[in-house]
Amino acid sequence: MIFKSFKFFRSVVRRIRNVISTTFYSIVIPSFGNGSKIFHGFYCPRADKIQIGENCLIDTNVSFVSECPSGFLILGNNVKINTGVTLDYSGGLEIKDNVVVSRDSYILTHSHGYDPHSKPVPKPLTIESDSWVGAKVIVGENVSSIGSNSVVASGSVVTKNVDNNSIVGGNPAKFIKSI
Repeated sequence: MIFKSFKFFRSVVRRIRNVISTTFYSIVIPSFGNGSKIFHGFYCPRADKIQIGENCLIDTNVSFVSECPSGFLILGNNVKINTGVTLDYSGGLEIKDNVVVSRDSYILTHSHGYDPHSKPVPKPLTIESDSWVGAKVIVGENVSSIGSNSVVASGSVVTKNVDNNSIVGGNPAKFIKSI
């Protein structure tokens, strides 16, 4: 009985923290769509460079980071960013409507070349609508587009653009088949 009470209490506390987090970021982020939620544990040092559409869900332990002051992030409507995802928007990142980015994925939009101490070189990326980026995917800095209605298989390392209506996977990600 005590264990069930503890689980219930923990669930209530988690919900309260998520409501507080969503309320806070709805005030801090200049363009925050109706019905969107940001769960506790979200990290974003530059909230003024972000736009979030309607009915978006940003799960726990998600980070939005940028090494360039000119970077921006635009999330369309009905976008879901799962637990543990890091989105680097240094070069500009636009994620269009109905996109899912699964857990522990990492998306880069800048490069340092071969010198880690050099200034970051911004490289924009657009993830078109109705796409799915699987779990533990790394999208490299040389990718400028992930096409609409595309799937990137779990564990893939994307080094080239992904065409519309295609499934890619592997390291490096290669075309598997058309949808």
